[in-house]
Amino acid sequence: MATKELRELRHKYKAAYTSYMQSVQALSDAAQAGVWPSAEVLKAEEAALNELTFIRQALLDALHAHGAKRTDRH
Repeated sequence: MATKELRELRHKYKAAYTSYMQSVQALSDAAQAGVWPSAEVLKAEEAALNELTFIRQALLDALHAHGAKRTDRH
């Protein structure tokens, strides 16, 4: 059974991933239009990637800790 912390981290990860993919789409749209992405788009992509990376690591750490607790019980 997933803990409340894991559920919250999964939700945050999904939101961060969605935000990052929107940034990727904005970069792709600029490239397809043959224009350089604006500074705003580049900053948004950087922030989204940083958030995704941070949340991903937090989720992986929590999953590892949860798995270790389960292993300790057996």
